[in-house]
Formats: sequence, structure tokens, C-alpha cells
Amino acid sequence: MENKKYPIELEVITPLAVGNGNDKEWIKGLDFVQKENKVYILDLHKAVEQGVDVGRLTNLFLRYDEKGILQLLGNNVDKVAKYVFVSPMRTDNKIKAFIRTQFFDKPVVAGSSLKGAIRSALFKYLRTTEKRNEEVFGTMKEGTDFMRFIRVGDVEMPSTVLVNSKIFNLRGRGTQWQGGWKHGGTREGDSHTTGEYAPQGFNTLYECVAPGQKGLGSILLAGNAYDLLEHYGHAAISYAERKHKLIHAPINELFKVINNVTKAYLTKEKHFFEQYPAQRTDEIVSHIEYLINMIPTDGASCLLKMSAGVGFHSITGDWQFDDYDITDLWKDGKNKDKKKYKSRKIADYGHQLQLMGFVKLRSLNKDEADVKSTELQEQHDAIVENILAPIIERETAKLKSAEIERQRIEAQEAEKQRIAKYQQILGEAKVLYDENLWDEAIEKAKEAANIGLDFKDHQLFIELCEKTKDIAQYEKEQEEITKNIFKQPLAEVLKGKTSSVGNIIGTTTKWIKMGNSFNEQEYQVLISCLKEMPVKEIKKKRKDVEKAISKEWTDRVWNELNIT
Repeated sequence: MENKKYPIELEVITPLAVGNGNDKEWIKGLDFVQKENKVYILDLHKAVEQGVDVGRLTNLFLRYDEKGILQLLGNNVDKVAKYVFVSPMRTDNKIKAFIRTQFFDKPVVAGSSLKGAIRSALFKYLRTTEKRNEEVFGTMKEGTDFMRFIRVGDVEMPSTVLVNSKIFNLRGRGTQWQGGWKHGGTREGDSHTTGEYAPQGFNTLYECVAPGQKGLGSILLAGNAYDLLEHYGHAAISYAERKHKLIHAPINELFKVINNVTKAYLTKEKHFFEQYPAQRTDEIVSHIEYLINMIPTDGASCLLKMSAGVGFHSITGDWQFDDYDITDLWKDGKNKDKKKYKSRKIADYGHQLQLMGFVKLRSLNKDEADVKSTELQEQHDAIVENILAPIIERETAKLKSAEIERQRIEAQEAEKQRIAKYQQILGEAKVLYDENLWDEAIEKAKEAANIGLDFKDHQLFIELCEKTKDIAQYEKEQEEITKNIFKQPLAEVLKGKTSSVGNIIGTTTKWIKMGNSFNEQEYQVLISCLKEMPVKEIKKKRKDVEKAISKEWTDRVWNELNIT
């Protein structure tokens, strides 16, 4: 079985927020200011270039003095901003920032985040009893971790917006509960939750990729490596039959599994909001119905829940409860007698309340993938051009003579050439990587590092090569173990593999393919094993037997076993 790499289109369906691990936050009066209906994320380097008094600015930062910062910057606030967003409302709270690439500064859905969401769905699909993660997926220590055979790439997205969010909560104790919106809290534990919706009060602004935005990524199902684990691994594989089917089937099967988990989750969420209504929850129910209806039955695509607002049920695989109305109560602590898992993060976007973090994954054919890849490259080229354009504009204004102009153009061209050289060398490194020449690829990537650009792509590539090299070494060692096993006499190799006619013939075939000669001694071993098998099953394998040991030996087997 070969590894299968699928180009994937990710389309955002509901506002998507992906943090950078530590959930980097922008702080008002330090990282951003608000003016009228816009949020300006400040860039200190641009402030220096614009001649802003950095000493005064730093003192204002220390006091989080937004008003003073706006007065100091005056009409230049847009010129010192790294990003400018339309704000859904004024806020004094921190803003949750989206993770971005280091080189192109583009919002990116990390492959690890996607893989984590897929892992949660697979946990529910694979398990049959209440077991821990390592009992379901296996462990890295034993080499049986199933998720290492599903490799998910990062997905760059075009742009982001700011989206307001509120917490939907339940209020009450014991068996009496009502839905409501959280507007604040006190030290005494009063969550200040009411049935009325208000966009402000205990709200959070997220930097999100907006619904409708699309990006290109990939999913690789490493069937070849998994086969090696199945045949030569030293540890038992839990839920082996389901894992084998998933890793060898087309990607549609994985999509079907995800869709089944998502649909079950959404159905329970819909009932939850119907059971505990509050102001505007009808909008949430309506949008959930929309999400359920867009799930296909044939696995052509899948709807996946991920990232900020994912919630307890989704992040754990949603296997504990058949109905969210019957979750347990906390037995002790500050939440004693309160209902478990009762809060939800709700986005207020496009004049409709909706759940956060749903994306649609769709496998692309080659033509679609080529078009998407070309579009992505054009976007990258435009970004590089946008990076250079402000520099060119500022320097042009300073030029006083033809000589200065010539020097500027030469410097610009040199920078372009350095960037082009960097990209060219990394391209050559990727070719070496595709040819499994990992050491050479690493050395080539180090060449790119020596160019001196403040980019990190080469370091990420080196880490990828080292990891891939380690996997290849492991697979090579396993192959060597297999060769040594099949150097033994056929009688030794067949031990423990005589549970079926297929195992006997398959093992014999592999033994011969490893360069061994089939003679009278091996014939006696084979016939001895086959005599223990049902003649009906042996008869079905006539072609396989001939292919393994030749027609002459097969005729002799049939004669000795009296098969007609």
C-alpha cells in the first residue's frame, strides 16, 4: 500500500480563531488603540520610521494610556499600525490574536490544530469502551501511535476580521436550570447571567478568519508505514481493523467518520439550546440546523469543529453523553451542585449568533489543486511586493540626486535577488527532500540560512527533514528485520502463520520473493501445513499457489491432497 497525499481545501463556515499555543493577546493601550470604529494594532518599528518620540510612547505604553497614545500619534495612527480592523464594538478587554506565518505574516491554520480536531473525532469512532487516549491510539514509545500515520499540513488563509463573542451559560442549581447570557461575575460567585442578550459585558473580541474564506492544505495517509507496523511491529495494535480500514481507504472514509461525529454533536447541541432557551437562542438553533443540513452523506467533504470555542464535548471526542441535558453535577468545590459542561462560546457575526470554529474540508483533484497552488503563489508574490512598496515610497521621497536614486534601485534589486536566491535554494532543498536525500536537503537549507535574511522557513524545513529522516531510518530497520526473518528456512518462517490458507500461501510467496529457492524440503513443509487446512479453502487459492511455487509443484499438491 502506498502513501496517499490529498490536496485539501479548507473553507471556514463559522468564525474561526486559532491561537499560537499561548493564545497571544493584544492589550489595549499597549498593543492596540481604538479610534472611532477601527482597531489599530501598533507597530513600534513603523512608529520609529515616522519619527514618533519613542521615549514618550514607551512611557504611555507602561501606563496603558490609550488616550495619550492617540494624542501623540495624531493623524499618523494609521501609518504606525501593523493591522487595521473594523471593530464590532469598543472594548477595554484583551483581543485574542490569530497565529501567523513568520515569513509572509499570513494567518495560518496550523496542521497540528487540524490534526487535534481530527484526533478527537477518531477517538469517538475507534473506541468501544471508556478508555484512555493511549489505549485507543497507541503510544509513541511503542511506535503504535495511530495519529503519526495521518499527517496534516498547515493552511494559509487570506485575511482576518475581528468578531465579538459571548458566553452562553446555564443558571440555577440541582435540577432547576435555565439558559442565559453571562455578563460578568463577582467574588461571591454570582456569575451575573440573565436571559437577556447584550453584546457587551463579559465579551471577548477574537481575530478570526471569516466565513467563506478558503485555504489550501494537505492530508497524507501513510499506508505504507502503517503496513510495516502491522506486519513487523512488536506491540499489539488496538482497534486494528478500524485503523487498517481508515488508513487504506480513500479520504472519503475519514470524512464520513468526521461527519458522523459532527452531526451527532450538532444534534445534541441543537437540543441543548432548545431545552434551555434565552433571548436570541433561536438564531443559534437555526444556524445549527443550517450546519447539519450541509453535511453530505457520501463523504465528499466533511464538517469539522476546531479551535477557540471548541468546548468540552468536542475536544474529548464527544463520547461521554448521549444527551447534554443529562451531564453530571459537580460534587464539591466552588461549583458544587452546578451542572457540568454548561457554557458555550458564541460568535456574534453577520447579525446572527452562531457556534464558533466550524470548517469544511474538501479533497481537490489535480487540476483544482494546481489552480489553488498558483493562486497561493500569486498571493505570496503580492505580499513580497507589498513589503517592498512602502520602503520604495519612503526612500524615493528622500532622494536628492540621480546617484542616490541609482543606489536605492541597486539596494532594492539586491534585496529582491537575496529573497529570490533564498526561495530558489529552499526549492532545491525541497527537490532533494522529495528524492529522500535528507542530509543533502538539510545542507542546502543551511545555505539558505547563510544568505542572512530574517526568515525562519529554512529552520522549519530542517526540522521536517530530520523528522522524516528518523521515520525513514525506522522503516529501514524494520525492513532489515524482515529480511533477516525471511532468511530462515521456510519451516521456521511459517511458525505462527498457519492460521489460514491465505497466511500460509502469502508467507510462502514472500519467502520465495526474498530470494529463497523452493525445493523438496520446502514442499514437505508446505504440504504439511496445508493438510491441516480445509480442502475447500485450498481449492480457492489455486492461482495464488501457482503464482507462488509454479504449476508443477501445485499439480503435485493437488494430487497429494486429492483436490479435483
